[in-house]
Amino acid sequence: SAPGDSAAAAPELVALELFRLPIDFFSLEPAAQWEAMASVAVKPEKLTKPKKPCKMTLGEEALAVAWFSVAFGLPLFLLVGTLGLLAVRPRHLLWWLPGVAALALHPLPRWGPLQRRHKMGVIIAKYFTVTFLLDRSSHPDYATAGTPTVEDNPMPAPVVALACPHGVINFGAIVWVYFSRWVMGLEQYTAGVSIVSKVPGLRYLVAPISVIPVDRNSLKRRLQEPVRLTDEKGQRLSAKVPRTGGMIGIVPDGIAGIFKSKSGEDVLFIGKKRGLMRICLEEGAFIMAGWFASTNEMFRIVTDPFGCLEWLSRRLKVSLFVPLGRWGTPVPHRVAVTLCPHLVRCKKEAAPTEEQVESLHGEVYHGLSRRYEELRHFAGYPERRLVIL
Repeated sequence: SAPGDSAAAAPELVALELFRLPIDFFSLEPAAQWEAMASVAVKPEKLTKPKKPCKMTLGEEALAVAWFSVAFGLPLFLLVGTLGLLAVRPRHLLWWLPGVAALALHPLPRWGPLQRRHKMGVIIAKYFTVTFLLDRSSHPDYATAGTPTVEDNPMPAPVVALACPHGVINFGAIVWVYFSRWVMGLEQYTAGVSIVSKVPGLRYLVAPISVIPVDRNSLKRRLQEPVRLTDEKGQRLSAKVPRTGGMIGIVPDGIAGIFKSKSGEDVLFIGKKRGLMRICLEEGAFIMAGWFASTNEMFRIVTDPFGCLEWLSRRLKVSLFVPLGRWGTPVPHRVAVTLCPHLVRCKKEAAPTEEQVESLHGEVYHGLSRRYEELRHFAGYPERRLVIL
């Protein structure tokens, strides 16, 4: 840390160092959970370089590596195996393909506590040394973020969380899904391509995010869904039960964010897409745009130099590439991830004009770029700029 570079000038800026939470966080009683959250809320310090990954036990790191190996390695293994058998032993596909189908289609609990109340949330936070920066002075709706107040008084819905950038996969955003209940009192549906929920291996990793279709009707329906505060008997839902409704999360740069991302660069590829901004205006949404610093440092991707795989990925709406991380495998590098947020509350407009949509686009994304320049030194990237394309 640079001398004298504390956050004293911004007393409402808090760093939630989730990597310091106990492994059994989700099995603790609610009071103990809030004590644990309070213990990891600290004043952020300006850094001249990214944090070193935090210490993990051998067992914790082995579990994380195994988890990532299954999530990314199993799909590659099954693909290579299928192509190999097709080429040299096609008869063996009679028993191979049913096995692949079973791995792709066997039931997973949709909203059971196993999904978002599992210790893997803490282990992933430790693996990536995840820190959430919370600026409680940035918006009145965010004044109680990360405090017990949000349990009984969650932030006003509807909420749209924008997780930037996509990278190979935004693990900081996955950690957010595990812990948003303790940040804002709400839990999201995640808009994305439904096929990821059927990819063997990868489906276990994305199970907690609860993927919904990314079409306009689905997004509006979930944003209009009342926040589920009580059960069927009218009893208040405990923190052990996911609280859904009124919130969606989405990675706005999509496939472009995979193929155009490069280590050492902070670039967000939005292009001419404006549909989501129109929906936000129509619903009067609270937009939480977040840049998860270090996401592009986790992997490098292997693709063709002519852009054919990117073109094919867009047509098939599924990403076709090989991610390379630690040891030349699909296990991501250990890097310290920091969430730098930018908040915007939309004024509800039944029929927003093109000018209003474009104005909101600038307020959200270019506002995120400016906010990142204010917060980047807390992530250890004092010279980086976030470029919006």
